[in-house]
Amino acid sequence: FLDFEKLDFDELNKVLAKNLTEKKIVGRFSGKSEWGARALGNRSILCDPRNKENIDIINKKIKSRDYWMPFAPSIIYEDVNLYFINNKNINSDFMQTSFDATEFAKKNIPAAIHPKDFTLRPQVVKRELNENYHNLINKFKELTDIGCLLNTSFNLHGNPNVGNPEHAFFTFINSGLDILNIENYIFYKKNKYD
Repeated sequence: FLDFEKLDFDELNKVLAKNLTEKKIVGRFSGKSEWGARALGNRSILCDPRNKENIDIINKKIKSRDYWMPFAPSIIYEDVNLYFINNKNINSDFMQTSFDATEFAKKNIPAAIHPKDFTLRPQVVKRELNENYHNLINKFKELTDIGCLLNTSFNLHGNPNVGNPEHAFFTFINSGLDILNIENYIFYKKNKYD
């Protein structure tokens, strides 16, 4: 039913980034659990923010939520000025504030921007706070020139965010997720005709 591979984290992030560029939706369970109102990369569903169709894909295949509910971008610290306007230098490490999107963001990450008012609620990812997640976004940037991933909580609509590997597998198997990443393992659903 499932295939898997075990990789060191640098190679794993290269593989995940490549899959993200190929329109795959990834459930990521890595590192310490997060506490609070937002998924911050360690318990997240991730996809390519360049593809506006990913909003519908996630909503139909996984989240079953209304089309107008926006998703959030995780942006590496080094690139924040490319994506949102923050003249007051407000901290946005935890997706707590909305900002106006730049023209670059409107053009390049439409799936992570509110479709009506062109705002985004970013998570700024700093290397010193989450090195592995920062590395994954950097690997995606090496392939796409975009230092950002679309991020939403790792759960099925109406269920709590995943809290353990068993719940991560349950969500993976019972949704349209393409890939499950738990620590340095990647799990794939086998083709039913293999």
